[in-house]
Amino acid sequence: MLEAIEFRRSFWLPLATSIVWLLCGDAAGLFGLALAIAPTFILMAASFFAMQPSESKRGISLAALGGFAGVLFGVLSLFVYGPVTGLMLVGLSSWTFVDAGLRAAETLEPTEGVPAPESGLVFGAAVALDEALLGAISLMVPIPSRSAVGRIEREVAQAEELFEARGWLEKPEDYHRAPLPLEIPQIRSASVWTRGGRLEFEALSFESEYEPASDEPGRDRWLGYQPNRTAHAHVLRHPGPARPWLLCIHGYQMGKPIEDFGAFDPRVLHHRLGFNLVMPTLPLHGPRKIGRFSGDGFLSGDVLDSIHAETQGLWDIRRVLSWVRAQGAPRIGVYGLSLGGYTASILAGIESGLDFVIAGIPMTSLSSTYWNHLPDRVVRMYLESGLTLGRLERVTRVVSPLQVSPKVPKEGLAIFAGVGDRLVPADQVANLVGHWGNPETAWYPGAHVTFSFNPNVRQLIAKTATRATA
Repeated sequence: MLEAIEFRRSFWLPLATSIVWLLCGDAAGLFGLALAIAPTFILMAASFFAMQPSESKRGISLAALGGFAGVLFGVLSLFVYGPVTGLMLVGLSSWTFVDAGLRAAETLEPTEGVPAPESGLVFGAAVALDEALLGAISLMVPIPSRSAVGRIEREVAQAEELFEARGWLEKPEDYHRAPLPLEIPQIRSASVWTRGGRLEFEALSFESEYEPASDEPGRDRWLGYQPNRTAHAHVLRHPGPARPWLLCIHGYQMGKPIEDFGAFDPRVLHHRLGFNLVMPTLPLHGPRKIGRFSGDGFLSGDVLDSIHAETQGLWDIRRVLSWVRAQGAPRIGVYGLSLGGYTASILAGIESGLDFVIAGIPMTSLSSTYWNHLPDRVVRMYLESGLTLGRLERVTRVVSPLQVSPKVPKEGLAIFAGVGDRLVPADQVANLVGHWGNPETAWYPGAHVTFSFNPNVRQLIAKTATRATA
């Protein structure tokens, strides 16, 4: 049932853009109509959600996604609808896209220690990219049913009781058992196309051997995810004398070579800075996925699955690090992005012997990220079942970087984040900055997906890596 309907620009702009797309597509015949389907559908959905105040957050995300799709399809429409119509669609879609970013930017709240967000079209476009990504994720991530919500609440209650009894909530590092060293993984040659051309690398795989504790809720379900039981990593190393190693941890919904080598540019990290690279694939991602998309089941659905996914990710990474050390690595650094930045931040508190850790756009609260990106109707179901954000925060202490002290010297710690980040709010990153004792931090005037365009971020990465490996 619709709530009090509000006919703001957030309603009529995506609706008007969708109607124009539909009319232009219909006038251009069957192929033209097919070209208009995606932006029309997404923008109409955005307009529908914008009418409901409690769903305005999703309306903004879908407006940004629809506008972005309209720009892409609008470029194609130049050859189908003609230049005049095509340019009109590109312009109207761009307006819708940037407007969604500007509206999202207006909701950013000031955070102590974080520079104030900027204004203007460029900043709005950067924020809109984040919102478009959130819109795409909202269409792809499975939504738990009402019956599943009841089971999730029971598992959280059981886990909270168990974790409390074992002392893991007070001392989370004890929750993370030290894995056996990785001695003889399978290694094969592979290649992938990157911005620098075709790249030859080594594909490493091994049996993870991670298992949740025998009495942990969700254990049997987790062990039933067969593809996830084999761990994978991409390796790029120099011939000749020993070089320092950099372990790169990818973000949410990544885990494929083309994506990971795109995020961690070998031209910079491997060739210019001289690192051997190893890029582990996080649980439920890439070849380890269990759903339609890479990452399904992580930060969505079963809470215990997310806890086990993060715990297994740390377990697998520590095994990979044991193999790296066996290769004669003189120094080892870790660099993570987004979900990988979160994992790197926890790793800094449970793994000894690391020379530096760079946390890029790092999520620092699994519970808040999980909760904030749930659809409002699912949040209402959780609250009705008795599952609150406070209870999630408590049970997920075992995978919180804010509950473990870094074992890396302060000069080896670095953080970068965007002041307009819509996936990882600035306050999460600010909490990590404070917890780590204010290490060198680069706040850039952008959002989650625009970090690579900022020169201060590139300088921070190079400075931290070269200083710690000198």
